[in-house]
Amino acid sequence: MLPESSNLYTYFNPSTMKLFFRALLILSLLPVSLSFAQNNKPHVEKEPAWVIIHTPAYTDTKLDQEAEGGYVDLILDKQVSVGSQAIYHKRAFRIISESGVQNASEVSVDFDPSYSQLVFHSINIIRAGGKINKLQLSNIKTIQQESELNRHLYNGSLSAVLFLEDVRKGDIIEYSYTLKGFNPVFKGKYTDMMNTSFGVPMYNLYYRIVLPKGRTLNIKNSLTQIAYTTSETSKETAYEWKLEKIPALHIQDRVPAWYDPYPMVMVSEYKNWKEVNDWALQLFSFGNKVSPAMQQKIEEIKNADTAVDKRILAALRFVQDDIRYLGIEMGDRSHKPHHPDKVFAQRFGDCKDKSYLLCTMLRALGVDASPVLISATYRKTIKDWLPSPGVFDHATVCAQYNGQNYWFDPTISYQRGKLRDISYPDYQYGLIIEDSTTSLTAIPPQNNKGLIDIKEEFSIPDMSGNARLTVRTTYLGTFADDIREDFSSSSLFEMRKTFQTFYAGYFEKATIDSLNYKDDEQTGKFTTLEYYTIKDVWEKENGLKKCYFSPFVINGVLKKPKDATRTMPFYITYPARYHEEVIVNLPEDWNFSDMQEDMKCAAFTMHAEAVYGDRKLKLKYQYESLKDHVLPSESNAFFKEYKSFEDEMSYMLSKSDAESGLKDTAVKKDTGSNTGFIIIAVLLISGAILWWTQRR
Repeated sequence: MLPESSNLYTYFNPSTMKLFFRALLILSLLPVSLSFAQNNKPHVEKEPAWVIIHTPAYTDTKLDQEAEGGYVDLILDKQVSVGSQAIYHKRAFRIISESGVQNASEVSVDFDPSYSQLVFHSINIIRAGGKINKLQLSNIKTIQQESELNRHLYNGSLSAVLFLEDVRKGDIIEYSYTLKGFNPVFKGKYTDMMNTSFGVPMYNLYYRIVLPKGRTLNIKNSLTQIAYTTSETSKETAYEWKLEKIPALHIQDRVPAWYDPYPMVMVSEYKNWKEVNDWALQLFSFGNKVSPAMQQKIEEIKNADTAVDKRILAALRFVQDDIRYLGIEMGDRSHKPHHPDKVFAQRFGDCKDKSYLLCTMLRALGVDASPVLISATYRKTIKDWLPSPGVFDHATVCAQYNGQNYWFDPTISYQRGKLRDISYPDYQYGLIIEDSTTSLTAIPPQNNKGLIDIKEEFSIPDMSGNARLTVRTTYLGTFADDIREDFSSSSLFEMRKTFQTFYAGYFEKATIDSLNYKDDEQTGKFTTLEYYTIKDVWEKENGLKKCYFSPFVINGVLKKPKDATRTMPFYITYPARYHEEVIVNLPEDWNFSDMQEDMKCAAFTMHAEAVYGDRKLKLKYQYESLKDHVLPSESNAFFKEYKSFEDEMSYMLSKSDAESGLKDTAVKKDTGSNTGFIIIAVLLISGAILWWTQRR
């Protein structure tokens, strides 16, 4: 399941220590992994009798020009025998350039040795109409890659890899294999999502599912009209899907993570969400006594405070902060959590482990609490999908207190404040695992209190070019969670560098003098205070001194996509609620008329005002995103308001050498200035800066 990242810190270098502990964990698992590898080396057999063999002509070249990486897919053949718990695959692709020789000269198949066995049927290079057999078991290496180490997940899967020799331009590489065995956690029930379009072209696509008689396969299409055919024997029913010459589907930029434009066919043996819930109830069983060690911790929480809300917070903080994120997800542990006693004792677990532990502790404290299965990726989209355990990639908790639901994500660390202040990501829909559940539950937004309040004050004593900048930022809600974690997991030196880099994107010679912060655990409010020295704050051009001011932080939040003509929705940062005030203390008088501007579209609202008096310019901005995406039908209105923001929200102070005072040469954007260039430059600052304005 998807994790929230966590870090391990000691006196030594954090990166080095993380690698060290990962190595220790891998070594501790090595005997088990080697045993799996010895007992589950790939085998060679003929194709199973239940498989229908397809061998297209491979002569069509019309889609080659759309291919990427120097090779093109010729066939994707997947056949499933549900009764035998076996999945057959056949793949073929043609090398069309020298880069394809580099990119596609190997065969690699992943499998989980705890429940599946890999059987190869063929590996061939087809050249000039002839086949060159490359299937030699002695040349196939079985390795354990653990590709998710960076996410603190260990699943024990193996990869069988063959590096092909003598691959040439024009060759066709064709191979087939079967994976025997399903993950036992699903009790033999089958679900799948079969894509019918891809980011690259595909010449031949074939799916087949063979189901024993007496079992029902529910089928639903998404964004495709593809039909299936059926055939029957006395014991089985077979479902088939065929497509040919499938062009590449090109995705526009900045689409939301939950938006899946790829057509697919969903299949599931689960009739409804109640069946999925009943399956999950067996994984999260309650009612047993907890270990003495956990009971002692629960008693400590009880004795520390009689208020129920504070007991809930104490349990939440213990699981969030004292149980580190680490997932051992081998075999059925992909979905089955470890027992709470084990998680409590070992002090680590993944999302389902931590959620199970928190629910257990809350129930022992007299609070009703249940695990909630979530799709952190597809979110609300799953309400239109067929019921299946496979749609979920995360687990959280729903607790009931004083007649109200409280939603917690135990994988988020460093949450502070009162119970009402605890933030929860915008997961939108979830399956609450309890006896009465029959459907998904819509989860209302929990981040309405999240806010970043920024006050940037510039002091410009004269026209020499030196200035001082003081920045005070207050974070609330999810924003406080994120910045608190950043300060907890990074050195103050690194944080100073990151803050300085942000303002150096606007003022090249800005250097940070000091950085302080205050964390109020009672309110959950986190405050930072920064001090900068800026040299050459005035830009000089043709005898004119200029200086630009804008909503610096909001600039980094409000962005537009590159693809302006939209056929797909595009993502905007959400939730995002910002108050930003820019104060400029000027060395001379300046003639200025007060201003107010309001912008609004389906995606965001923005209020801006500017007032001047006693050599002090005050620019105030309020920005709030209303949702996490802009629909194609809403994009024109968004671009219109964005252009107003870009044109009208930046200010330039200027003075020529011959003038006696400052003047406003661009209350609205000066087309002769480089204000727009500065904004664009800031939007291209590296991702290391965006942590300041993005929630996890």
